[in-house]
Amino acid sequence: MLNSIEILKSFEQALIGFEDNPEWQSKMSTAEVKNPWFTQDSITNNLDSWRTALRDENVNKWLNNHDINVPQSDKVLGIIGAGNIPLVIMHDVLVGLISGLKLKIKLSSDDEELPKYWIQKAQEIRGINFEIEYVERLNDIDIAFATGSNNTHRYFEYYFKNKPNVLRKNRNSLAVLGMHNNYTESKYHQLGNDIFSYFGLGCRNVTHIKVPTGFDFKPMIQTWEKHFLELANHNKYVNNYNYHKALLLMNLDPHIDSGFVLMKESESLYSPVGVIYYSFYDDVQQVNDFINSNKEDIQCVVSDLREINNKIEIGSAQCPQLWDYADGVDTLSFLRKELNLI
Repeated sequence: MLNSIEILKSFEQALIGFEDNPEWQSKMSTAEVKNPWFTQDSITNNLDSWRTALRDENVNKWLNNHDINVPQSDKVLGIIGAGNIPLVIMHDVLVGLISGLKLKIKLSSDDEELPKYWIQKAQEIRGINFEIEYVERLNDIDIAFATGSNNTHRYFEYYFKNKPNVLRKNRNSLAVLGMHNNYTESKYHQLGNDIFSYFGLGCRNVTHIKVPTGFDFKPMIQTWEKHFLELANHNKYVNNYNYHKALLLMNLDPHIDSGFVLMKESESLYSPVGVIYYSFYDDVQQVNDFINSNKEDIQCVVSDLREINNKIEIGSAQCPQLWDYADGVDTLSFLRKELNLI
């Protein structure tokens, strides 16, 4: 029998003191060389978030309705990971391991170093041997988890059509604000974390802000300039900013330019790196209607307005807990039902 808590504890212990561990620091540096979006700050923030999520109280809350002792299964879970932010594949990996499955993992070329090292270190700490194989193609699997773009999603649907599966495509996140005089610099700073963490590349990053008609953007932008201006020093980010700035200027599109991020009025949920879209509303019900009609494309909604449905707190978008499942699909219950464990 496998003990889910022991497995998760091994991953938590593997993160102890990572900030001062030469091996961790070496892997982090290598990861940044291979993928310049994975800066040391981004990786550190991600690992710290994982360390918090794996605390005993959070693990116990997550597993509260599940048996922590599960038999080792002969079935194989195939996982295709994304590479937009560090270690984004790891939730699927942990869910598979604590469900007793063997794993075949297709890592993104943008995020290979860190998952492999964390898994290896977790095995060494408690002498647990996870049955994991890293592959380039998912053959001979029983269940599939795959995350990719809208284009690759169509391929996934065809390739895994005869397997139980959880398939994910592009999603973005939305912020809904009230009138500007309700917000402090601290709250705008927290909203900035929801937008700019990981350079806005995660599905939980806010890419669109809905504000009431008459909203004054100036205090918000001034706060962002104070706390996030260093983004302009990152080569890949500033290249995106400059490219989209040039397009807006050539097309004579009205926009707000802070010097490191562009803001443009648009109803689109997705905005490219270096750009934030915004739109106005007159009635909160309009916003809830928008959310409902676009729910398949929205990962999470950030807001402090009590009228907004299914919202999370401002500043929490990139601090997910173990029970914050991507696309709202409870993968732990999904697997355990497939294995007749619940």
